[in-house]
Amino acid sequence: MKRKSLALLMAAITVFSAVGCGSKDAAADTTTAEPAAEETTEASDDAAAADTASDADGFYAGKTVEMIVPWAAGGGADTACRLICSYMEKELGCTIVINNVTGGGGSIGLAQLTTANPDGLTYAYFANTDSNGDIMLEGVPYTAEDFAPVCKFAADPHIILASNASGITDMDGLIAAGQDGTTLWGIGGAWTHWDFLKLEFEEATGTKYKRLVYDGGASVITDIMNGDCTIGTPFVSEALSAIDAGEAVPIAITSAERNDACPDIPTVAELTGKDFESTMWRGFVAPAGTDEAAMREFAEAVGTVCENPEFQDAATKAGVTVDYTDYDAFQDFYWENHESVKAYYEANANM
Repeated sequence: MKRKSLALLMAAITVFSAVGCGSKDAAADTTTAEPAAEETTEASDDAAAADTASDADGFYAGKTVEMIVPWAAGGGADTACRLICSYMEKELGCTIVINNVTGGGGSIGLAQLTTANPDGLTYAYFANTDSNGDIMLEGVPYTAEDFAPVCKFAADPHIILASNASGITDMDGLIAAGQDGTTLWGIGGAWTHWDFLKLEFEEATGTKYKRLVYDGGASVITDIMNGDCTIGTPFVSEALSAIDAGEAVPIAITSAERNDACPDIPTVAELTGKDFESTMWRGFVAPAGTDEAAMREFAEAVGTVCENPEFQDAATKAGVTVDYTDYDAFQDFYWENHESVKAYYEANANM
C-alpha cells in the first residue's frame, strides 16, 4: 500500500469533512441506512412502530447518528453495517446516516472519528486490526486510546476464491499454485484481517503467495472476476454474487464449520486436515470521552437487534455471521485483541 504522510492524511480528512459525496476511492458517501428487509405484513409494521415508541424517551429518540464506515460502499464492512443500522434505527427511534470515508487502509475514516464531538451521536465501524493502525501504517494520527470500545456484533469468515482464468478449481490446485511465491493473492486493505488470514493460511499449508494490496474488498472481487488477480479472500457477503454468477471459483471457507449462507462450500479444515479457523470480528467504537450511558444504550440496542429472529435471518442471507459481545465484555476483549494483533504484526512485519 502506498503509505501516506501525516500531513496528507489530515488534509484528506479535511476534504472528506467538506464534501458529501464523490468518487469510490477518495470521498465520503453519506447515505441513510436502507432497510435490510421489507416488512410484509401490517402486524410487522405495527410492531416496528411500537418498538420505536417504546424507546421514545431514550437518549437517541428523534436524533440523527452518524456512522462512519471507513471502507467503500458495497464491500463487506458496508454491507454488514448498513444491515444492522437499519434495524438499530427502529430500536433506538433515531436516524442513522452511513458515512463512507475511504482511503488509507481505513485510517482516514477512523481519524475523522477521533476528531468528532464525543456527544454520543458519532460512531464508527471497527474490526480486528484497527486499533493498531499507528504501528501498521505510516502517518496515522491516533492510537488505541483514542477510541471508546462499544460492542461487537459479528464475526465473519472469508471465502477463498480463485479466478476462472487461473485454472485453480480445488484446494490441491491452490496449494500447488503457492509453491513459488508468484501467484497473486489479493488483500482488501493493508494489514487488515485479510493480511493475517493470508499469513495463517501460508503457515498452515507451507505455501507462499505474492501479496497484492487493494483499498477494499469490492476491488479485489472485480479483479478476481476479470482475471487480473488470481486468489482473493472476500467475506461471504462480498463473494456470493460472484459465485452465483459463475464468475469466480469458491475453494473453501475459513470458519470452523460450514456457513448457512453457502453450505456447499467446504471449510479449510475439512480440505487440509488442519485445525484451521480464521474470522474477522465487526463492532462499533466511539470517540474517546463519549458518555458511557449513551454508549451502553447503543450497545444494548445492538444486543436486542442481534437477538431479533428477523435480523438473524436477514444477516444469514446477507452472509453476515451474528456474534454479539456486550459493552462490559467488549472492554476487555478490545484490549486483549489489540495486544494479540500487535504481537502477531510485529512478528510478521518484515514479510
